[in-house]
Amino acid sequence: MNNMPRKIKFSTILNILKKKPIPLLFGFLFTLIPLFLVIVLSIVFSSFGNDTPEIDYESINLQGKETTAEITDIETQYNVTINGVHPTIISYKYSENGNEIESKYKVLEERKIENLEIGDDIEIKELNGNSILKDLKPYGFSIWFFLIIPIPFLIIGLPFLIYSILYLKKELNLYKFGKVSKGKIVSMMLKSGLPVFNFGQGIIVHYEYETRSGNKIIGESFTTDYSIMSDKKNDDFVPIFVSVENDKKSCIVPKLQSLRNNWNIDFE
Repeated sequence: MNNMPRKIKFSTILNILKKKPIPLLFGFLFTLIPLFLVIVLSIVFSSFGNDTPEIDYESINLQGKETTAEITDIETQYNVTINGVHPTIISYKYSENGNEIESKYKVLEERKIENLEIGDDIEIKELNGNSILKDLKPYGFSIWFFLIIPIPFLIIGLPFLIYSILYLKKELNLYKFGKVSKGKIVSMMLKSGLPVFNFGQGIIVHYEYETRSGNKIIGESFTTDYSIMSDKKNDDFVPIFVSVENDKKSCIVPKLQSLRNNWNIDFE
């Protein structure tokens, strides 16, 4: 028995996916949105993270040594607004063991710093080369908090995406490894698709075939091959793929895809 899989072109994969457009649409829409949000948030946080050095505020606040620094610059980020307040980056310098150290500190407390000017002295706490402004908590985003935002989209989109992937896997398995058999057409009916693009439009075919155990069952398959409506009628036979693992699983052999992939299957 030849177990070599039939060749499948990418256009055939797309054709399978288009049979179930709604799960595919919701799946990609609600999973790509979170992916886009994660990328954007990562870029934003990366740019914010470069403004000021990372510090362990709690350790410095508890163990740091108090000293005095001189403000060298005050920059308000007007392109960022949090609850109507703009973050401010305070640059300062101080001496430690005879060395002049420069640093920056971002805060979100306009009232506490509104009277500060360049050249003013300001109290800081220093520990192992890192420092904080005394009595001013640093402003920073928690990236983990913002990465929670995409989760509701993923909860909606993933089941649809998983359904589309499982449907694709099932059809591909039949296309690649299914045993070619004959099914007697019981009925054929048109199925409308999505508006404008008509994705999902095709024909639902019910057919009867015999399993390996001798039982006759009714199979249902969706095809986009409209030629079957003109070439075949009820009680005519049509080629089908039957799963070698479970002969209750089957599908109509798509004529156009058979020609494109050179499957050499007789449709007469």
